[in-house]
Amino acid sequence: MEAKKIDTLQGARVPVAVQFTDDAVIVTLSDGSTVGNPLSWHWWLAEATPEQRTDYELYPDCVLWDGLDEGLDIEGMLRGIKPKQQRPVTN
Repeated sequence: MEAKKIDTLQGARVPVAVQFTDDAVIVTLSDGSTVGNPLSWHWWLAEATPEQRTDYELYPDCVLWDGLDEGLDIEGMLRGIKPKQQRPVTN
């Protein structure tokens, strides 16, 4: 599934693309810069299938994976803030 495109807000750096390496998720912003996080910070992306990883939607402040019920906050990524969410514990 192709990601939905969003309009660029005047003066704002918004996400325009997402790519993955073996160990990172990288978001390209509207000004051409990139920001990335280690996949180890996002267990839900690390364990996602290639199909699940490509099923995302771009918003001015985040990237959402509805099928995974998760997303990336762009401001947090730009600030280098590690997500607080932990992997759920199964009994």
